[in-house]
Amino acid sequence: MLRMKNEEVQHFANFLMTFELKGRESRMRTRFVKLLAERIELVGEEHKELLRQFARFNENGEPIVVEIQGQKAYDVPDRAAFNKEYFLLLNEDFVIEENEERKEMLLFIKDVILNCDKTFKGREALEYDRWCDIIEEIKYE
Repeated sequence: MLRMKNEEVQHFANFLMTFELKGRESRMRTRFVKLLAERIELVGEEHKELLRQFARFNENGEPIVVEIQGQKAYDVPDRAAFNKEYFLLLNEDFVIEENEERKEMLLFIKDVILNCDKTFKGREALEYDRWCDIIEEIKYE
């Protein structure tokens, strides 16, 4: 079983898309990234729902944007409550179950990540270590 936090899904997809693959390898990666994209879309919809619950809207039904400490942000009167809910959303686990249909794809992704010949430094090295941790959970025999 492959498990990561919602907040990691987009970064993981972006990382996978940096590999230059062709043919079958590219298709396996694309299938996997499509699974990730479905979760990204779901989290985006749930974020919009949180905004509908917590943000102020203008007469056109658009969330009002304000400037807070030089940064643009949605006008959310109860920012602490919104941030708590958003934090919970981003920290939910996203689980991809291992099944026979996904076996080839997951084993390929595992191989690409664990055996890549890229060089990493700084933040990228830390992220790569996390991607390895995630993918090493795949336990197909």
